[in-house]
Amino acid sequence: MMTRIDGLIILDPIGKPLITSHFSLHPPTYPSIHIDTFNHLRKQSIARSKVLDSVIGVNAIDNDGRELGTGLCWLEREGLKFLVPISEELNPLFAFSFLSSFLATLEDYLGDITENSIKENFEVVYMLIEEMLDEGHPMTTETAMLKDIVLPPTLVRKILNVAGVSGIQSPTSPFTAPIPWRRQNIRHANNEIYFDIEESMEAIVDRRGSVLSSSVWGRVNAKSRLSGNPDLLLTFSNPKLISNCSFHPCIRYSKWEKNGVLSFIPPDGRFKLLEFQVPPMRVQLPLQLVPKMSIEENGGGQFSLTLTSRTNHRPIQDIVVSIFLGYGTNGVSATATGDKRAGGGDAHGPGAPVLGTKSEVGDGYVGGGTWEFDPHTQVMKWTISSLVSTERPPTLTGSFTSSETHSTPSPAFDIAFTIPNHSYSGLKVDQLKVSGDVNYKPFKGIRQIARAGKMEVRW
Repeated sequence: MMTRIDGLIILDPIGKPLITSHFSLHPPTYPSIHIDTFNHLRKQSIARSKVLDSVIGVNAIDNDGRELGTGLCWLEREGLKFLVPISEELNPLFAFSFLSSFLATLEDYLGDITENSIKENFEVVYMLIEEMLDEGHPMTTETAMLKDIVLPPTLVRKILNVAGVSGIQSPTSPFTAPIPWRRQNIRHANNEIYFDIEESMEAIVDRRGSVLSSSVWGRVNAKSRLSGNPDLLLTFSNPKLISNCSFHPCIRYSKWEKNGVLSFIPPDGRFKLLEFQVPPMRVQLPLQLVPKMSIEENGGGQFSLTLTSRTNHRPIQDIVVSIFLGYGTNGVSATATGDKRAGGGDAHGPGAPVLGTKSEVGDGYVGGGTWEFDPHTQVMKWTISSLVSTERPPTLTGSFTSSETHSTPSPAFDIAFTIPNHSYSGLKVDQLKVSGDVNYKPFKGIRQIARAGKMEVRW
């Protein structure tokens, strides 16, 4: 028996259904029971200041009126809740994998996934659900194939809707084409292909700066605008740095297994070529955070943070250090210091704990960046636009107050950052060959990006 899920439900920020798929094997009340249970448990978790589990149990009924124990997998995106009920023995990762694929397709079709974008393109979203989920079985999930069946929401599409013309095309091309993920007779005025090799590091660092655990994950994203049916051969100078791979269906797996090369005919447009894990190796963290925090007896506490770059003149960008300061935290006072740089800027000064408040700093701005505190989430964030190793390490010192007698902040600071043109593993592309049904020389572009994944530093 094939693995299946029951359907898909999309709720707005207040918990009202926007779209519900057809639950053909269950009674009409089945989706309503899951919606009511989810909203009830969510209100309880908010009242108790707890996080609702990603998988929850639901007491439902089947077509014969008998009690049926089911599960509900859910996730949130831009305030919207996406629910997947499951009534069979099923690994929840299967449901979350479908949700991830569905959200990626929605983002490709709509851009930003918001309540308004879904309402404005209700027909498109519903048709995508019907095409991607056939009686609970995930079917067509390749975006290039879907766009041959369901027209993307363009101005022409809206005119057709007003005229009463359906947005579904004739279902011939994706199922009869020799290459299911690529349309026939594709033509582009400019032929080009780009690859982004992104690596993210996950790490846990103790208060002494020692790395307790670390791992590096990567993905290769591509954007193809090539005419005809090009056949690509992508080779790496060190393919042994790629392990535990997840490939796009276009990859010829046998050639990868035999020669360690990626041979494929690419889809048209954006797609994820592969995901991988870098084998365990000693990788130095590009950023060092030295945190100090003390909790006072009457509530609140003091903190001091120092950041140092270890990337040898390569800038680290979009640095964000955040921490949950505990329930009851009602104010923060802090000072950010660092090297001054040319150009305008902003920084929060002492006694400016209001979210979004900014103060100008004349001819230059403090390299220590900006900080903000959100009284609703009790999260403090320290943001630095860029940092290089030659700068004086920026610092953030301050204190926070709390209505609670015993403050319980998070035991670790979370760190996010981006390093352009950098690789943790040293993975490099050796060659990219384009052959097949082509009579042109395409433009090729490859860039590398290193990011912070789930990285935390304990204090």
